[in-house]
Amino acid sequence: MSVQYELVEKIVKAGGIVNVDCDYTEIKAALDDIADNSAGKRYVLRILNGTYDVSNDGNLYLGLKNYVDLIGQSRGGVRIVKRDDDYSDAKNVFDSAYYGQRIEYASLRNLTIVSYNLKAPVHIDDEYVQGTIELVDCTLINENTPDMGNYQNGLACGLRQGQRVVARGVHSNGMLWMHNGFEAYAGEGCRFELYNCICPFIVIGELITYGNDTIVIEGCRAEFLRYLYIKGVAVQRLRPYVQSSFTFELRGNAIDYVEAVTTTDLGYTSVPTAFDELCEGKWSISDPSIHRFVMNTGAADIDKGSLVSRDGYGVKRWAPGERLYGMALDAILPGDYGIVQDRGIVFIHAHPDMEIAEDEPVELDASGLIVRLGSGEKIGLARGRYAHGDRVLKVQLTKAPES
Repeated sequence: MSVQYELVEKIVKAGGIVNVDCDYTEIKAALDDIADNSAGKRYVLRILNGTYDVSNDGNLYLGLKNYVDLIGQSRGGVRIVKRDDDYSDAKNVFDSAYYGQRIEYASLRNLTIVSYNLKAPVHIDDEYVQGTIELVDCTLINENTPDMGNYQNGLACGLRQGQRVVARGVHSNGMLWMHNGFEAYAGEGCRFELYNCICPFIVIGELITYGNDTIVIEGCRAEFLRYLYIKGVAVQRLRPYVQSSFTFELRGNAIDYVEAVTTTDLGYTSVPTAFDELCEGKWSISDPSIHRFVMNTGAADIDKGSLVSRDGYGVKRWAPGERLYGMALDAILPGDYGIVQDRGIVFIHAHPDMEIAEDEPVELDASGLIVRLGSGEKIGLARGRYAHGDRVLKVQLTKAPES
């Protein structure tokens, strides 16, 4: 039997006439007026096309309220903009903490949200969320420049036990990212779920919890997914790394590479690591769209970061003249299994005396260094211009045949 509840709808129209063609002309006024919202009495604010500018309004952000859905008339037609003159990472366009009230469910749908001089278009990091917040078919635009703080934030979440954030069809010019809480907990943790989202990259940060936090990323497009283990934060109990709090569920994505890094300053600087150095239960972070779990069928050890060739039903260390299959992300002993990346972007040292242009086809020389495509076999495209020097180059692999 379906749950029955009363549904109240209000119209918000920028430049409208109250009580003639709308109930409100401002989103904040509409939210402020809602006082009897509950699971049994839910509200929908229908936001008609127009620009809702809350720049320099004296508030840190707009809020969210329990069982209130903000639904735009059209994704591109509704623009909610906050461009403040002074920068503060305490400010956002939307923040769940504004009203200081329990939120069991709230949503933002079919909206474009633009921020400047703020932390993010949408920020969720407080104890008031005690259920689910959804973002559906929203576009998040962060206009901060690289010289400013938080210029890469799109959706920024710090989630505690029992909290859930779901993004469906969200497009952002900034990252979609979350970290879990400082407190240790047992049992069910938080959930961060991304479906059919498009963004430059996705970041999952771990602070201190030993909970059972779940990350679902399905049908998303991003250059990379980063698992960020945060050490040494001032309020954190320092501890050796024991076990990941996260269970990753990765399905049907177009993500070029996955990396695990450690950081002592919330990600401003990081140290790349291998999955086996960060993740007990390391296989949970591998993405089946770009990774393969394979056996070393050769006679020699395969070092982490080394190139491999296909060898029957497994892989072996690459040798000159062989077809490149991919790169080992683990050290794999003969007869043992490990992760190999066989598509997407890998990082390979380039020949120090050769310049390589953006998107130029490349091959391997006899030493396994990247050189401009000549008479050999194309292994991929350079993702970035490479000048002289001993540096690694991003290479978009050309997938080799399975046989």
